This record gives sequence, C-alpha cells and structure tokens, in this order.
Amino acid sequence: MPERRTIARLGVQSGNAIAHDRGQRHDLRIWKRRAGPLLGSLSPKRRACIYGSMSSLTEFSLAEALAVLTRTPATLNALLRGLPNIWVRGNEGKNTWSAFDIVGHLIVGERTDWMPRVRIILQNGEARPFDPFDRFAQLKESPDKPLEQLLDDFARLRRENLAALHALNLQHDDLARRGRHPALGVVTLSELLATWAVHDLTHVHQLARVMAHQYRDAVGPWSEYLGVLHCEGHSAP
Repeated sequence: MPERRTIARLGVQSGNAIAHDRGQRHDLRIWKRRAGPLLGSLSPKRRACIYGSMSSLTEFSLAEALAVLTRTPATLNALLRGLPNIWVRGNEGKNTWSAFDIVGHLIVGERTDWMPRVRIILQNGEARPFDPFDRFAQLKESPDKPLEQLLDDFARLRRENLAALHALNLQHDDLARRGRHPALGVVTLSELLATWAVHDLTHVHQLARVMAHQYRDAVGPWSEYLGVLHCEGHSAP
C-alpha cells in the first residue's frame, strides 16, 4: 500500500508539473523511468488512472506526423519481407489477423480512408459525412496475393497519398476545418491526420504482438517476463 500511495502522489505531482509547463517533456520520461517498476505491480485500470491524470504533451504537427507516415512502408518492409510463413500467416486464433491481413488492411486504408476523407473535409466540410470504412475488406480482396506484392502496393499508395497531401499546401487554419465521421460525429482535419499516424503505429504494435504470439509456448517460463505475450485489448481487429 505505501508503494501505491507513492505512485499516486508521483502521478499527481507529475501531472501538475506537466500541466504548468507542457514543454518539460523530459519530466514525464524521468517519472516513468523511476515509477515504472512500481507501476508494473498495479492493475491496468489503476495504471490508466495514473496516466490519465497527466496532461497531453504534444499538439498536432503535420511535419511530425509526416515523419511517421513516410517511414511506415520501410518499417514494414524491413520487418516482414522474406520471412517464413509462420511469422506472416500466423494469427492469434479464430477471427484474428495475421501480419499478412494487417498489411492488407493498411492498403485498404490508403485507398478508401485517409486522403478521400481529407478531400471530403476540404470540399464539403460537415455537409457530407465520410463514407463508412470497411475494416475487413482485405480479407476478401487479397487472400491469394504474395506478401511482397502487398508491401510494394502499400509503399506505392503511401507515396502517392503523401504527394497528394503535400500538393494541398495545407495552412494552419486548414487543420481546424471540420468534417463528420459516420460514427464519431464532428472531427477536425488535424484529428484525422493525427489518427492516420497513430493508426500506423497501432498496427506496428499489433504486428509485433501477433508475431510474438507464434512463439508463446516456445519461450517456456520466460513468458512471464515478455510483456508482448500478455498484451490484451490493443489493436484488435
């Protein structure tokens, strides 16, 4: 109990400090490093409460988002190309995705989600809701294609989309323009673009988890120390 009170106190103190000075990002990194061993003893719900007390550190920056978006194709290529099927075709059980499925999902997003929705916001604002996004379309569209083709297709589509985004020459005021999501309601262009980057990171996270799952038994007792084997509730299909 004393340890838990210490963590809670650290969380409140750090949250207050960060709220007063959002530029002090190193404060959060130091706090996480010091409190990490104690946080590991708490339930996920309790850890979420502590982190939830902290202010967000980063406002949206198009340049920063592009730094992620431009790297994702190379990241996937380096991670997946040429791997044995156990790593690219294995999943986590019934109704779950393999690495192959995840790449296919990212391709569908490049074709039907991000840039089409950018254009809807710029051309129609809230007057026209976004078209619904089929998160499972890849299961019907690319089951027989080689993974190497999917990686090439994703890289090509991402290059084309980022070139189209650059050509729009978005200004700061454009980022506040609003559209309407069919389920979430009103959203801004900056939120859409931020989500594009975090969507990439979500599925990189998912790829690591799905691939690690293939050796969940092979690692034996070390499973206790391998957090990726115990990660639940994140980036599920």
